[in-house]
Amino acid sequence: MKTNFHTHNYRCGHAVGNVEDYVKVAIEEGYTELGISDHAPLPAYYFDRMKMEDLENYLEEIEKSQNKYGKQIKIYKSLEIEYFPEFQSYYDELRNKLDYIILGLHAFRKNEEDKNKIYNAWTIKNEEDIIFYAKYMAEAIKTGNFDYVAHPDLYMINYRKWTAACVEAAHIICKAAEEMDLPLEVNANGIRKTLERYPEWDRYMYPYKEFWEIVRQYNIRTIIGSDTHNYNEMEDEPMEMARKFAEELNLKVIETMF
Repeated sequence: MKTNFHTHNYRCGHAVGNVEDYVKVAIEEGYTELGISDHAPLPAYYFDRMKMEDLENYLEEIEKSQNKYGKQIKIYKSLEIEYFPEFQSYYDELRNKLDYIILGLHAFRKNEEDKNKIYNAWTIKNEEDIIFYAKYMAEAIKTGNFDYVAHPDLYMINYRKWTAACVEAAHIICKAAEEMDLPLEVNANGIRKTLERYPEWDRYMYPYKEFWEIVRQYNIRTIIGSDTHNYNEMEDEPMEMARKFAEELNLKVIETMF
């Protein structure tokens, strides 16, 4: 069974290809299931995403591909989205329109009192922020709004030192994921980015091996996600490397969300 549940398209503004482009490649590669999961529009904070006025057209485009290619491949509607508790009604609305929702936590808050301050996982530089990020992700997981977590080890992108705080953060995230039976994603795009931009690094941007060694201590399902932003890269060497990474660590990999 060959599947992928994490893909983007031109609507987010930093990807190429439309829905049909991804579907055609998936069929050529022998996929049985494909999830279309572009970055969701947000009411506030993040704007390098799909625009709110594009959402219905996005869903209609997926439906057209479902009707056109439904006998060849199963296609699902999805979005990758941030977590902000004040948007609960929006998550409820999306739940009625989508087959599944991916938590992609790039932004986080440190405390409830500082609601107007948004921090970015890409710029984490200290242990205190690593713990804040992990606790915020655990809070998001426990809402029940999401069906799996994209790149849960994103907090290691620029910190790059596996310290006691990193271990604690991994356990915080894993305990929440196990409690909610929420799959964690081994993300091929971290490998893709590392090969393209950081050849001097001795490891991938993500997946971060030490994080996943902790994941396997728990009863947690994992899923391989391409997270491709280019339909020509959906089934590429980094995708195979992500599968091999999961296999070598003996992770509990699922092939489908359904």
